Amino acid sequence: MTHLFAKTAIRMVTSTALALAIAITTHDLADAAEFNFNWKGDSGYSAKGSFNYDTTTAPSVISEAGLGATKNLQSLSISFFDPFSTPINSFTPVVNSVANYSFLRFNFDNTTQQIFGPFDIGKDDELPGDTWLNNNLALIDEGFSDEVIAKEFGFNNRNAAGTKQILDLSNNAVQVSKVPEGSIIIGLLAVCSLGLTAQTNLYRANQE
Repeated sequence: MTHLFAKTAIRMVTSTALALAIAITTHDLADAAEFNFNWKGDSGYSAKGSFNYDTTTAPSVISEAGLGATKNLQSLSISFFDPFSTPINSFTPVVNSVANYSFLRFNFDNTTQQIFGPFDIGKDDELPGDTWLNNNLALIDEGFSDEVIAKEFGFNNRNAAGTKQILDLSNNAVQVSKVPEGSIIIGLLAVCSLGLTAQTNLYRANQE
């Protein structure tokens, strides 16, 4: 009885993973483009994130600014780390094609696959723990020319009192890398493979 239950469960997991792989291959991956990005400051603070958009509707240059429905971005997330790679905070400024960060500035050329222009991603509601990464072009674009920093990018945070502090500066650019379209499928197919292996092992155990 136990073997029968295990066999049924394994078949269900394997079948589900295979069905998902087929569904994603024939629909989502055909239209979606996903990218990772990262930045590191001169003092070791860093930021990593990801974003995606629908390739069937996106122009060659994607530009987003402010709150509300986005033009092209479907999602945008970012995580911040101290010099020891300890997480500081994580935010999702864009969820389901809606931006929730009022200072959002994002520009991406999908031909060169580079981020350029005003850049401001994170969260700043003037609350303790708020963290964001921005550049001088964003400060100027947002009307804060008097706050232009010594280097191109600034890693910002609000302390326990809610006071803004710049933890790191750098002229380093934000680096972008495309997520391979087959990465999700590879993971699901791996589940299928494990399921088939489990079925084989279970069959052998029943024969002994």
